[in-house]
Formats: sequence, C-alpha cells, structure tokens
Amino acid sequence: MIVRVLEGRVQSGRVTVFRQQAKRVLEDARREDGLVHAQIARQVNADGGEEIIFVSVWRDLEALYGWLGTTDLLNTPVFNGGTFDVFEHFEVQHYEVCELEAPEAVEAAKPV
Repeated sequence: MIVRVLEGRVQSGRVTVFRQQAKRVLEDARREDGLVHAQIARQVNADGGEEIIFVSVWRDLEALYGWLGTTDLLNTPVFNGGTFDVFEHFEVQHYEVCELEAPEAVEAAKPV
C-alpha cells in the first residue's frame, strides 16, 4: 500500500475555493477502485487561512498512478479542475506501508 500525504497552507482569501476543489477531489478519489481511504483535515489560522492535510491510502503505485494520470508523484498535487494558487505552499510525500513484526518478535530478535 502507498500513503500519499499532501500538506499545505491555503491562502485566507481562497479557502472557499479550496473547499469546493477538495470536495471534488475526495469524490473523485473515492470512485477509484484502488483507493483504500482518503480524508482531508484542516486547522484554521487566525488570519482566516487554513493548514490542510490530505491523506490518501492506495492499494499500490499503479492505482495511484491511474488516479493521478501520471507517474510524476511530487509535482502533481491533484486538485482536479482546480488551481494551485489556492496554496501559499504545499508539499507532497509518499510512503510505502511496511508491515512490521509484532513487538514481542522484534524484542526477541534484539541482540543481548
């Protein structure tokens, strides 16, 4: 599984536009066969802007590539039909889910 995390700051005057775009993005992602989960969270700032985090979990890279329509994972924030100018800044990270052993197995494997 692949976890995609987009973090960004939405400009105070662009929050309404961002929310409209975010709704479309979630609806679009949730129609994809390879999506495991997607959620957007926000933290409102005193100036009216918002810090946002958009986390999506994908079955595999191929499913994520299919949704993005590209293999350019870092330069594709995916706000379908939207504009990137809602963000003051954004960053995209991708993580491969690793299945860790049970804690007792890890402890037993440590050298004495």
